[in-house]
Amino acid sequence: MNLAILHYHLNRGGVTRVIENQLRALDATLDPARPWNVALVFSGRRDDWSADLPEKLSTVKLRLHEIPSLDYDDQNTDGQGGLEELPKELTRLLDSLGFHRQDTVVHVHNHSLGKNAALPGCLRQLATAGYPLLMQIHDFAEDLRPANYRRISDPAALYPQAPHIHYAVLNGRDFEILGAAGVPSGRLHLLPNPVPAVAERPSREETRAKLAERFGVGPRQRYVFYPVRCIRRKNLGEALLLSALAPPDTVIALALAPLNPDALSFYEHWKRLAAELQLPCLFEVGNPGGLSFAENLAAADLLVTTSLAEGFGMVFLESWLADRPLVGRDLPEITADFAKTGVRLDWLHPRVAVPIDWIGEDAFRQAIVRAYRHTLDAYNRAEPENMAEQLMAKIDAGKVDFGDLDEDFQQKVIRTVWQNNDHRREVLQLNPWIEGALSIRHADATATIQRNRRMIDENYALVPSGRRLQELYAAVLASAASASTGNAGLQQLPHGEKILDRLLGPSRFRMIRGA
Repeated sequence: MNLAILHYHLNRGGVTRVIENQLRALDATLDPARPWNVALVFSGRRDDWSADLPEKLSTVKLRLHEIPSLDYDDQNTDGQGGLEELPKELTRLLDSLGFHRQDTVVHVHNHSLGKNAALPGCLRQLATAGYPLLMQIHDFAEDLRPANYRRISDPAALYPQAPHIHYAVLNGRDFEILGAAGVPSGRLHLLPNPVPAVAERPSREETRAKLAERFGVGPRQRYVFYPVRCIRRKNLGEALLLSALAPPDTVIALALAPLNPDALSFYEHWKRLAAELQLPCLFEVGNPGGLSFAENLAAADLLVTTSLAEGFGMVFLESWLADRPLVGRDLPEITADFAKTGVRLDWLHPRVAVPIDWIGEDAFRQAIVRAYRHTLDAYNRAEPENMAEQLMAKIDAGKVDFGDLDEDFQQKVIRTVWQNNDHRREVLQLNPWIEGALSIRHADATATIQRNRRMIDENYALVPSGRRLQELYAAVLASAASASTGNAGLQQLPHGEKILDRLLGPSRFRMIRGA
């Protein structure tokens, strides 16, 4: 079998890491006597890509191929030229490699994200030519990414249907969404990310000494590490709130500054608040001059997450492989899949309740209605019936989830908690899990760590992931027999509007993630 993998770039990031791990997973499970030829097609950008990966693989014969017109539109100096060039260049490449439709699967990552206007049409041309396609969706433009969605010229044609076009998603939520939109069950696949073993870590004594030297964290202080790039949806304010609620001598540390200029202003505002209040938290502990990722894991007593949205949620699994308990915010629409495999997330909770009186119910109503309307306008969508009432259902018995607040409201809550001990105790009483989670000792978590590592190895490690990929590619290739050259019978998704309806619903809306 031949495999062509398409992605916009190979820069450091989530999808690039997934591609690398999928290649490693295949390499761990393929028959050495029958290696696969794999073409990794990208635009040419590859910052921090593992250049030695082809030499490390044995049953995967990997070659990299650059097609500049595959890049993000805002990175492509040729502009709309990609609408004509990309299909020609990709077809020419496949032909030159001898990758024919009868023996090749084209695996495309995030085709529908709205980053390249030419890609969806290019893939429809490939499908019409009879190439079997696997379209793996990591993120939806419909999921509170209106700027991306507006770049899509024809949303109705974004998810073409044919016997030889298959879709893969990372979680059960997205599986249900695409199924409800009309993707047939035989062509819709749950494909969780491979989770490789965590690299060997340096000694704790060594890293704690380095931590003390560079950041002033003493040997008796509890070091709670948030392995995060600090973009808005990672909910940084909640990490600061936890630092204000944590037991004495606890320090919460955030790994990396954002790269996106739009996120930077929010990030700097959080840094200023933390400095002003002298909160026990640190920033950029993973930046150059700080500690490496492996060193931070070794130094940490706990890992924490406060993220409001994930596609797969690697942190929910990697922490256990790193021999560290995970505490913080649960995302049930993501973690339900892990629970089904036996992974226990005992120290996570889906809500941090705070009194609505602290910010004012009227002020909250005005802010969230305004933010939601702005997001609907960005998607050119009409207001749903009883919109305000649906949004205000987020208030329960006079309490609201901290994650439903915008940054200004969150800062007001943090100030209230930090400056008034009675209010601090009130929040801890409303959320008794916080104090318990932030007080966990490693010895008390050993059994859970060992159990979760076993479940993760059985379900998400490279070998089970590689077998899953092989079976999926075989199914996709077999389906190509139903497609005749030049007349693949492409159809539109029957109920494509349900994707946006579900992901843009009032119950899912968070002001931090709005337009």
